[in-house]
Amino acid sequence: MKKHIILYLFSLAFVFCFGQVQITKPNPKLYFDAKYVTLENPKPQKPDSIFENFHRYNTTEKEFVPYHNLGNYGTAYYSVMFTNKNPIGFKHGFNSFDLYFIQPEKVKYFNTKTPYTQLDFVFGGKEEIVGGAEFAINIKPNVNMGFNFHRNSFKGGSAHQLSIHNLFSLQNSYQSKNNRYNLKAAFIYNGIKNEENGGWAQDDVFTNPFYKKDKSFVLVHLDDAINKWSERNINIHQQINLGKKTEVDINDSTKRKIVLQPKYAIAHDIEFSHWKFMYKDYETDSTFYSALIFDNDSTQDYTKTWKISNSIYFKNIENDSTPKRLNFAVGIQYDFIKYKQRYTNESKHDFLLKAKIFNQQDSIKFNYLVDAAVDVAPEYLGDFEVNFLGKINLKKSIALALSGNVSMASPTRKQASYLGNHYTYFNDFKKTFQLKTQIDFIWKKQLFFITAQNYFLQNYIYNDSLSLPQQYNRPLNVFVAKIRKDFDTKYIYSGTELYAQWISNRDIVRLPVFAMKQTLYYKGGWISGKLNAQIGFDLMYNTNFTGNAYNPALAVFYHQNKEQLKFYPILDLFFRLQVKFTNIFFRVEHVNQGMFKQKGIYTAPDYGYLDRTFRAGILWQFYD
Repeated sequence: MKKHIILYLFSLAFVFCFGQVQITKPNPKLYFDAKYVTLENPKPQKPDSIFENFHRYNTTEKEFVPYHNLGNYGTAYYSVMFTNKNPIGFKHGFNSFDLYFIQPEKVKYFNTKTPYTQLDFVFGGKEEIVGGAEFAINIKPNVNMGFNFHRNSFKGGSAHQLSIHNLFSLQNSYQSKNNRYNLKAAFIYNGIKNEENGGWAQDDVFTNPFYKKDKSFVLVHLDDAINKWSERNINIHQQINLGKKTEVDINDSTKRKIVLQPKYAIAHDIEFSHWKFMYKDYETDSTFYSALIFDNDSTQDYTKTWKISNSIYFKNIENDSTPKRLNFAVGIQYDFIKYKQRYTNESKHDFLLKAKIFNQQDSIKFNYLVDAAVDVAPEYLGDFEVNFLGKINLKKSIALALSGNVSMASPTRKQASYLGNHYTYFNDFKKTFQLKTQIDFIWKKQLFFITAQNYFLQNYIYNDSLSLPQQYNRPLNVFVAKIRKDFDTKYIYSGTELYAQWISNRDIVRLPVFAMKQTLYYKGGWISGKLNAQIGFDLMYNTNFTGNAYNPALAVFYHQNKEQLKFYPILDLFFRLQVKFTNIFFRVEHVNQGMFKQKGIYTAPDYGYLDRTFRAGILWQFYD
């Protein structure tokens, strides 16, 4: 624990040292106009200084729909409402922790006039700490360096439930002085370590007074099991802008020729990633698993991938002087993949052809996007994916959008076969077809939003009651609706989110029918309005359902028929303070525990929801 605190304090000291660098001479001034772009969104954005939901520090709390984990922050999770991605080509198939990872397309590349720093720190519970630092500085007007570090250390309320995340990115952006060349490069490290206890081995945890205050005494199924996830990623994006150079005045005595309004560009992406999943268990007399297939003394399963991806695109560029009604990008991507698992050692090649047409200017009445990719590698021939979006701006604050996805994708490598000490299987699955359509109604002025999603799937893959992948060969339909209505007055804020879903076969997809999230708080200014305060509550609820169980060795949720998960509304109280660029919160989670006849909640069989817990957090932003 001490070394973790020392590491965190060292990162803060590093930030503060760089935070003193002055880059505006003479008479330096403080600028609050730091902006950033990402690879998925090249439109400059400003860091948000007012964090309305900063007290929702959990990564899964920030998603579009509610999620449940295994009773401890940082553990495996599942969505309460149906979601499904169907990417084409090669996939390793271990996705139970994807939301926690830093993704290359979401790395922030800043442009700042003064150093920008953001620090956050959350503590509470039993030796539980969430902390991070984000820093960016322009070492030259056209060169920016930055990093993002985040660490989660959650011991959990039960025995052998420790979850530790170390997530780090180091990024650099460069733009040539003549605007001909642009470079963005990032190194990413994602490291996650989870103790896996297999859940409680006792049925009276919520009713036995002995465990009321300390659940670390509850017997668990596994005493010596652990999952480790790690990824190292190097991502380089470079772009050459094509167009005539124009001479412009830099200052009274200097002129420079620059590509002022490029018409076209050639973009090149290269990425190297090394990903690894490892499951260890030195306990051989446990009845939790039915078999030891390869090793009788211990289990050390691992899966590794090495991937080198190369892609090149040609596209046109939108600019203010010559707005285009049609923007396009065409390109090709080649991936070389090395896959290793126990006795399996494979090399794979993947080729993708990509094309995109779009016009997403906010000022025009109709926006559209069509983004298509087809796989031409022999192993994945026939895989294709088309994403589409059409948006009509009816009035200044009212819009209607139709979007969706049509795809045909090969099974993941994990679904096709697996060699582990507890599970070994080989499958000959068909490709999965998905047609997803989504309608959004947006009324910003009234803070009113409606989303309706419909999934049509053929050959959907799930995990049966033995944890093994199975394919449902009949059509599967799922309809998900979300309604959000906010009321924001001078002193009262109320936000209501309602979810409902219809599933054609609930034996295949097992999720609740209804869910909701309600936020209500009083807000006001203290000390001549300089100190803004909010006090209120969050209420979360979903209906009962026969939820899936969790298998640590495979890191998957699978069907079970023994237990129905029962829920009641979960109440969290919070108090927030905001002074300029500093946000502080105090939060009591699951404050109503024990107030119902049902004394606790299981989010998965044998995995209990967290107990009543107090947490406090602070977030600072600095611009010097």
